[in-house]
Amino acid sequence: MVKIVLSDPAEIIEQRIAEVAAYVNKSRRALVVTGAGISCSGGIPDFRSSDGLYNLVKARHPGVVLKGAELFDAMLFKDTNRTKCFYTFMAELKALVTTAKPTATHRFLRDLQANGKLLRLYTQNIDDLEAELDLPVVQLHGTMATVKCTLCTSQYAFTPEYQNAFRQGEPPVCPKCEAVGEERSLLGKRQLAIGTLRPDIVLYNEEHPNGEKIGLQQCSDIRKRPDLLIVLGTSLKIPALKKFVKLAARTVHSTKNGITILVNKTPPTKEWEHVFDYQVMGDVDDWVRLTEVRLDDKQCLAAAWSRIQQRKSRQSTSEDEDEKENRSTIIRLKKTAATTAKRKTAGQTTLDNYRISKRALSSKTKKAK
Repeated sequence: MVKIVLSDPAEIIEQRIAEVAAYVNKSRRALVVTGAGISCSGGIPDFRSSDGLYNLVKARHPGVVLKGAELFDAMLFKDTNRTKCFYTFMAELKALVTTAKPTATHRFLRDLQANGKLLRLYTQNIDDLEAELDLPVVQLHGTMATVKCTLCTSQYAFTPEYQNAFRQGEPPVCPKCEAVGEERSLLGKRQLAIGTLRPDIVLYNEEHPNGEKIGLQQCSDIRKRPDLLIVLGTSLKIPALKKFVKLAARTVHSTKNGITILVNKTPPTKEWEHVFDYQVMGDVDDWVRLTEVRLDDKQCLAAAWSRIQQRKSRQSTSEDEDEKENRSTIIRLKKTAATTAKRKTAGQTTLDNYRISKRALSSKTKKAK
């Protein structure tokens, strides 16, 4: 894995940044996986900052002890007070999402699509910023653009009316369930349960309603043999996503000039050392700007690609020499083993003759007597 730290001096990272850009330029079928790191500059700050949403929710519900991660865990619905915290948090998050704008990274992905290079975008984000740029996105964790019924699963736009209800910690009643209940009442039928609305996102410890569909899409994309994998703004902690990324990386590496790139502020764990070819540490938007400058410089791209090919040629020559040396070693070992075997065989024959001679001598001695 080649490591590039964006905070290092330009002269240190220049050639490596250009090489990554050259690979992007040569790609024809790119798979991209994104996380929260690509949306921060668009107006969605880190939830854990001093003025972040976690502290805002704690201020409104001081009597509830709830860790940040637990706000995205389906188990919270078993506790009424925690459920109210969840709805308040969702209302404030919706306020941020509504005013957020696509970032430099989102626009970079749009350009990949416009140039016919983007095979598919998989995002863990729920801000729905990709929709503004009409990107071919698969939303792995749902979206804040809609709400759904907890009972009949009907979907509706996430309106300001619903947002205000959530802010009070109370879920709105599902319009469809309510209409069915009123109709049954007019017909004199018994009332059925009425569902409530919640944001159309996927929480920890709950099934993804579109899990099968997403799985089929992933299989389809893998069969198209992507030649570039870019992971942006995520540390890859979700097990299902980790499995897909590793499968995608193996597929990419099986193609000619296939390359894998990880861009994130924090370094990956050791399990990713042999998965990614390039690890870029720093802000995703900063990497995008540096890459876009190189993509516009044809001379720079040509020089970078030439360096890549020369390096591959040297590596290939070195591997050939190693292979020849290995074959020579194997042949030498086989010859040594054969010689040793002959010596053992010869030793056994001599011993047998010795035994025969001894018996013959013994026989002659008896006759003489």
